[in-house]
Amino acid sequence: MIRRQPVWLSGLVACALATSACAGSVDIERIDDPNADFSLVNGSIKIGPNSRVGDLETVNGSIALGDSSHAADIEVVNGSITLGQGVTVDGIESVNGGIRSGDGLTVREGVESVNGDIRLGSGATVKDGIETVNGDISFTRSRIEGGIETVNSPLDTGTDSVIVGDIVYESTKGSSRHVPKVVLGPGTRVEGDLKFYREVDLQMHDSAKVTGTIKRAWPGAGVAMLL
Repeated sequence: MIRRQPVWLSGLVACALATSACAGSVDIERIDDPNADFSLVNGSIKIGPNSRVGDLETVNGSIALGDSSHAADIEVVNGSITLGQGVTVDGIESVNGGIRSGDGLTVREGVESVNGDIRLGSGATVKDGIETVNGDISFTRSRIEGGIETVNSPLDTGTDSVIVGDIVYESTKGSSRHVPKVVLGPGTRVEGDLKFYREVDLQMHDSAKVTGTIKRAWPGAGVAMLL
């Protein structure tokens, strides 16, 4: 199920125990300490390339992690998350704000959001799925294990991506004129079902494959083939 409630409250409790203070911003050129956690209420966190760090959390502010860096969990309430190329993290959570990464991202757990785009560079690996409510989802030549679950998000799988698990669109409350576009691009493989409990505009390239079934829960749904 989509997690619609903020999941960052524990970060506020941990604020007093974190390495950083809870006010102001953090800007570190390079750090090599996987036990160094940074938790802010108001302020942004910027960690430079080739770093190792622990948890990064902020309520009001952005988080940026440089190329070839490693971090534990990254959590933001109001603000963006920007990750460089070749970044490895445990998990990513955002309430209001976009998530963007360079090529070669590895997420050992999952990516969760409520409002904001999720744009992953080429060659991303996500081990425990993508969950969001609103905002575009896009990636290419990526492997998403654990499936994708959303309500209103347009989805573009790019080229030669593999989704291990179901792609699920949950039903909306009340009527909605917004019809999200679901594009399964060239060479995409979905090792699971497509489960649509709301209307979507499904477009599949003729080389895209779905190993399971396509379940449509509204009348008149169809599949448009991309040429």
